[in-house]
Amino acid sequence: MKNETIKRINNCYKNLYLSITTISILIILLISKNMYFDLYNINLKNFTQNEQTIANITYLIFSITTSLAFLIKHKSDTESQFKKHMKIALTGFATILIYKLTPILELAILYYSKINISKMTIMAKTIYLIICEIIIMGIIAIINKEKLKKNFKDIKINYNEYFKKYLKLYILALIIMMISNLIINSITNNIAGNEETIRNTFNKAPIYMFFSAVIFAPFTEEMVFRNSIKNIITNKNTFILISGLIFGALHVIGNITTIYDVLYIIPYATPGIALAIMLEKTDNIFVPMGIHFLHNGLLMTLQAILLFLK
Repeated sequence: MKNETIKRINNCYKNLYLSITTISILIILLISKNMYFDLYNINLKNFTQNEQTIANITYLIFSITTSLAFLIKHKSDTESQFKKHMKIALTGFATILIYKLTPILELAILYYSKINISKMTIMAKTIYLIICEIIIMGIIAIINKEKLKKNFKDIKINYNEYFKKYLKLYILALIIMMISNLIINSITNNIAGNEETIRNTFNKAPIYMFFSAVIFAPFTEEMVFRNSIKNIITNKNTFILISGLIFGALHVIGNITTIYDVLYIIPYATPGIALAIMLEKTDNIFVPMGIHFLHNGLLMTLQAILLFLK
């Protein structure tokens, strides 16, 4: 009888936590609407009244659906299971927040130190940006230190098996990415806006671009778009799809100039989906991180060779 009473009390506490969390998620999503559209460089003021209405209704449906999905997913959890998931999810949210604050940190240090960025040399800007990115990596590593320690022990033992197995998946994703890029290029007669931005930045600041693309991006993007999203979304298929699409969209949305540019989400989402599958299968963030490092390293090396051959 006593155990039954304790079980009912714990269940009541769990339902209370679940209800409060679900309502909180809905409120946070609704408050973050403008931030969400800003993230994708979407200015609703440029839309017609009907387009604004459709965009707002779509976002409202997305917010309600996400909140209800969370409620349904965790309704059968015990109190301890729910608390454990919330702890992991909060780590994911914190990682995403720190990643999104990177540009603000870079500008804030310059502002409060009263440094005139227009008078800085390219080398000074390079050193400054690299230091800022190292700080961001350090903060993210501290937030996720338990996960990183556990995964590091595993990768030391199984790295050879992981590399052989998932290199094949990466090559398949790369082939699909290249074919889809060629098809889209033939339609648009242009290269992806993100790719063009990378080339221009590399030509101006190759050292910074190499560090940012080969070191900073694989670490932070895997911690954010793979590890953190997996912490928040527990359904494996949903995680793989959402992770891949967000990864693809964030590489494209800010560089859209025509409707055809949206198609570039496909080639960028393909490796994102492959990397998400790697994490889901191994539960080791160093596997997709290592492949991401290899991918960006090859691209930057090729870019450097082309730069020196000019």
